[in-house]
Amino acid sequence: MFASFGHIGGRPQLLVLSLMIFAQGSAYGATLPYLSVTAIGTLGMSDQAYSLLIFVSSLAAVTISVSLGILSDLLGDRRQMMILMSLMGFAGYGAIYLYPSIPVFVGATSIVIPFFYATSSLIFASARGETAELAPIDAASINATMRAFVSAAWVVTPAVLGLALGASGSMLGAWGAASIFSLFICLCATALLKRQAQRPARDPGAPGFFSALRELAAPIMLVRMAAMAAITATLRLSGTIWPLILTLQLGGTTADVGLISGLTALIEIPFMLICSELLKRYSIVTMIVSAALLYGGYMAALSLASEPWHIYALSVPGAAFAAALLSLPLTYFQDIFPTRPGLGTAFMPINSFLGNGISALAFALGSQTFGYSGTAWIGLGLAIAGVGGLVLVERQPPTERP
Repeated sequence: MFASFGHIGGRPQLLVLSLMIFAQGSAYGATLPYLSVTAIGTLGMSDQAYSLLIFVSSLAAVTISVSLGILSDLLGDRRQMMILMSLMGFAGYGAIYLYPSIPVFVGATSIVIPFFYATSSLIFASARGETAELAPIDAASINATMRAFVSAAWVVTPAVLGLALGASGSMLGAWGAASIFSLFICLCATALLKRQAQRPARDPGAPGFFSALRELAAPIMLVRMAAMAAITATLRLSGTIWPLILTLQLGGTTADVGLISGLTALIEIPFMLICSELLKRYSIVTMIVSAALLYGGYMAALSLASEPWHIYALSVPGAAFAAALLSLPLTYFQDIFPTRPGLGTAFMPINSFLGNGISALAFALGSQTFGYSGTAWIGLGLAIAGVGGLVLVERQPPTERP
């Protein structure tokens, strides 16, 4: 389990990238939990305007991340991109903190900060480049371990900021903290990441930007994306319904929600490290399929919960299965295009965007028809559908797969 830590600790560039991804996760963890509270409660934005803002921001983030991921393969210098994107985060988060108003919040959240979101894909693509000479299993283990740094950030940062700012009645300070995390990433990229060697003239036969986009839209890739998005939607749907089941049906409190959320993130960390070790014994597709089916079982169990302690108990296996579904898809997509980590990593924001959309649709339909507990069974159906699509694609002859 600790072999990946040995690789990271023994490679200064990987260690720097791990610190940067922790800071990236901290910027997310500092602001996302308080996004709606700040926009609606503190600044006075309407519910409809907030919903539109989230959609626009998500669409901008996925477009920018995909475009920069492909360009990073073509240009080769991800370091300069990370410097620029982290400066965008520093400016966007800082503007909200210093000049809190609806126009500033909307402009920064929908236009400026989505560029910072692309930093995550660039960091993971850079890490993949640093492990290019390692065995694929070792590279995949390092990916899973680095993903655990994101979960660690989500355990630490929201709790610390909640304690520090909760009494003030305003969480705007979280955006100041996110600005500092963005500046930290910029300083690391500037001072600690190695400068990229001069890139040789590009091979005229190598895929260009629009050719890479066409590869993303190939039928077999669309099936892959749809299958993985269905699995991701199961995770997102779970995060939406279990707090509602707990508080509105079982008599739990918001304090229980906070405790379970923190417990889940904490449990995910060691299981992500376990996943990195299991990759040495099992194929990544086998692990994703197994975890998705088991998580579907967890969703079915959620629907049967009748006491608050049932949700607490289920959080342990749920976090264990979620750990695999959070840490392994990145490597799965990168392995499809091993020589172009930017393109492989570009699938993750697409997967997140599609997963959120499917989850929102499933919740809207399920909650009105079946109630919150019944909606959990839709999560099981999504997991099975995603597994079916993934198995169908991976059973194709190797010559028919990219």
